Amino acid sequence: MARPATIAHAVPPADRLSVWQKAIYGFGDVIVAMRQTIFQFYLLPFYTDVVVLAPSLAGLGKMLGFVWDGVNDPVTGYLSDRTQTRFGRRRPFLVGAALPLGLTFGLLWSPPTHLGPAAGFLYMFVAFVLMDTFFTLYATPYLALGAELSRDYHERTQISATRSFFHVLGLFAGGVVPGLIVRRWADAPATGYARMGFGMGACMAVVALVTGLLTREIPPASGERPALSWRAFFHGMSGTLENRPFRIMITTFGLILVAGGLNQTMVPYAFRYWLDRADAVNAVIAVYLAASVLSLPLWTLLARRLGKDRALRLCMAWATLVLCALPVALSPAMSNARLGAFLLLAGLGNGGWAILPVAITADIVDHDELETRQRREGAYFGIWTLAMKLAAGLASGVVGVVLQLLGYVPNAVQSATAILGIRLLYGPLPALFMAAALVTFWRFPLTRERHREIQDALAARRGA
Repeated sequence: MARPATIAHAVPPADRLSVWQKAIYGFGDVIVAMRQTIFQFYLLPFYTDVVVLAPSLAGLGKMLGFVWDGVNDPVTGYLSDRTQTRFGRRRPFLVGAALPLGLTFGLLWSPPTHLGPAAGFLYMFVAFVLMDTFFTLYATPYLALGAELSRDYHERTQISATRSFFHVLGLFAGGVVPGLIVRRWADAPATGYARMGFGMGACMAVVALVTGLLTREIPPASGERPALSWRAFFHGMSGTLENRPFRIMITTFGLILVAGGLNQTMVPYAFRYWLDRADAVNAVIAVYLAASVLSLPLWTLLARRLGKDRALRLCMAWATLVLCALPVALSPAMSNARLGAFLLLAGLGNGGWAILPVAITADIVDHDELETRQRREGAYFGIWTLAMKLAAGLASGVVGVVLQLLGYVPNAVQSATAILGIRLLYGPLPALFMAAALVTFWRFPLTRERHREIQDALAARRGA
């Protein structure tokens, strides 16, 4: 007889993580979140309005950077799965990537002045590829490490919630602090962006060092060191996509990220050109992310009560409704109270993205272990970080091409056609992607009850 759904899977107290251990691991997600938000809110406007690249070229430069991602994310995951040092499998990557990541992040925002279109495009592409390489060396092992910290269904949600708390802090830092720095040098925007890039890059380097040096890493159950081979690499990558729950989850996650990427990339354009509130962008981001922080306990509770899969469906439905409402809920004449109330409601649905998908994928790795007798967190999160970047690149590419087709002109009053395009890119088009994610995930098979059966089978195999 199946045990009641409300009984958590037992984990010995000695194996449970302390609050400190969860917090020091979660702190590392500040980097992932800062990069995500800075890129979505600032990268395209910087290259279109300051470097003055055509929107299609700026979007294309970002998209082409993800061709390299087709190699570096899965390869990094594969290498970290097979790395063995006295410091662990993942931590050497975190420490080694720290300083180069900080430096190359700053260089991305510091192109030489007076570059022509071709040179500006080439600089953006090369700087992006360099920065992204070191980000991958950090992010893929970091996410894989989180899946190894606990095997308990509910403790994984707690770890993910802690990581999500720092993720939202990173979103806040990446969304608000760059705007403050850039506004400080409003008369010299190129200088402001350069200072922002190196300042935020230095913060990333410090976070990576602290996380890599202090996070606990549990060695894999098997002490064997599998040999490196291209055949094993391709088999491992294809094997992740043979896992049906993972195929559903990664497709869902990709659609969510495209929706979020479109919406967030459009925030500076929408508030500057449609709503005529350019000075409010920092406050808008701050209120939205503050609501996201407040929502973290709510989504943790819902995941425990409903199961992670049902809670994620609720989160997607919430977001779809919010995105559909954007073009009518917001207007140039709206009051600050109306804007704040809408942002609060929208932000309360945001915390679920930070907690649930990664926690669900950690459970999927258990499903894979039962099928293959291997722990391949690196392989799974290599594909995961690849999906993150491809979705962000696709969103930027779509925005750049559509803005140019609709006649967007940097730093000028926009035509009625361009304003309509900004409104559609800000709300209805992201809503379509979010609704597609909800439909894709609707029949996700890895429920709380099924995961309990998998854990019991794994425990029996290990002789626990």
